[in-house]
Amino acid sequence: MRRLLVTPRWLALHVFTVVVVLVMVRLGWWQWGKGQATGSLRNHSYGLEWWAFAVLVVFGWAKFLRDERDGVTAPDRPDPHPEPARAPAVDEEDDPELAAYNRYLAQLAQNPRR
Repeated sequence: MRRLLVTPRWLALHVFTVVVVLVMVRLGWWQWGKGQATGSLRNHSYGLEWWAFAVLVVFGWAKFLRDERDGVTAPDRPDPHPEPARAPAVDEEDDPELAAYNRYLAQLAQNPRR
């Protein structure tokens, strides 16, 4: 676990997390002070919101760290251009209308008009 914490990638993430949290806490204090000066409920709520964002950043950092420790990887992304579904083979005797329609679709697939 300690080796994980001192890799260059994670050191950069630690520094980034600390800077972001400090900026958000500072913005929360500034907004809270503005609310005290003006008596505005809106400014007070914005101050609380900045602090909530800082807490969310810490939770996200902890989750990334836990996932890295446990070896959790992102799921594979689906293919953006999957093969089109093929129509099931239909016997001409079972449903001649559907069989003709499937032939028509196959012909369109082979000669698309673009």
